[in-house]
Amino acid sequence: MNAHSVPPDSEVKNVTENVDDTKDDSIGPRRRVIGPEMPSAELLAAAAKLTEAEAELREAELDEDTGLFIGPPPPAVVKEAESANEAERFEITRLIGAEEDSPYDVLGVNHNMSIENMKKRYWKLSLMVHPDKCSHPQAQQAFVKLNKAFKDLQDPDKRKALDDKIKQKEEQEAFKAELKSMREAAQWRRLQGISMEGDDKLLAEMDAKAAKTRDEWMTTLPHERKPGGVSMQSTRTFSKNSKEGRGDTSPWTDTPSDRAQKAKMKYVVSKDAELVDQYNKAKRSKSLVEKHQESSKICTKKKAKLASAAGKHPWKPWDREKDLTAGRQNVKLDPENMGQGLTSRFSFGSFQRSFL
Repeated sequence: MNAHSVPPDSEVKNVTENVDDTKDDSIGPRRRVIGPEMPSAELLAAAAKLTEAEAELREAELDEDTGLFIGPPPPAVVKEAESANEAERFEITRLIGAEEDSPYDVLGVNHNMSIENMKKRYWKLSLMVHPDKCSHPQAQQAFVKLNKAFKDLQDPDKRKALDDKIKQKEEQEAFKAELKSMREAAQWRRLQGISMEGDDKLLAEMDAKAAKTRDEWMTTLPHERKPGGVSMQSTRTFSKNSKEGRGDTSPWTDTPSDRAQKAKMKYVVSKDAELVDQYNKAKRSKSLVEKHQESSKICTKKKAKLASAAGKHPWKPWDREKDLTAGRQNVKLDPENMGQGLTSRFSFGSFQRSFL
């Protein structure tokens, strides 16, 4: 291989990359960013496209089958309406509780919904709460209210007036939210010592608060300080009248949140006590003290019975001389007969042994 030959491009690229890496290392450590890393632009674009596709699919599902309702309702809708007992009760309660001035709330739809989807919603609700199919006592009232709301929404003039009213309400809420954020920003600038044009007007309404009213503990004297009470200036004389303590001073020191918390705890304690009484009445007809008294009476009866039968037991007292020899037989030993038996067994025979 020639010494002056040119190396391939890949080797030159690797060499330059290594040189760049050494340069980066020689400069110093890279600056780290605190917090999560921001997703790439491709990932954000893909997420936006996915959101748009879901919105288009949802609109397509709502817009499909927008034909006129001619003829009887579909059997599936009728079956669903007939079998929804819980749904009937819920819808009737909602219809009765809704305000008559807001037909959108009565029908349960948004003001941006198309008239075709409103018709679907009205058809389903009318089948559900119809007095002939629903046995709820307020079904007739709910059905009349539903029909009136749907007729108002079908009228273009009335619907336009309702939409304008809703739009005005939304604008007012947005203005209030923006004004609140501007006041908070102005207050934050005041704390930092920064003043901008218009901050005084924004903060003037916040500074103008309602007149403060004093609590009862501020205007009511304790018992010791009331006119005609015991004088507390002299500490060397005995009191002729007995002093009464202040008692509960929590109304003087409790804040509104403390009062609300105490009221809540009082309600919880009373509710728990009521539940305990109901359980004791149903499950515990006798208290533990009564059960203990009954068991102690039984024990005293047993002790009295044993004490009364102390000298009347049917068995005899134990006697050493008699009980140790009970069941044994007297054996008489005859020494003559015993010796005779032994001689017959262990005596030598009459013959003599002879050896060769």
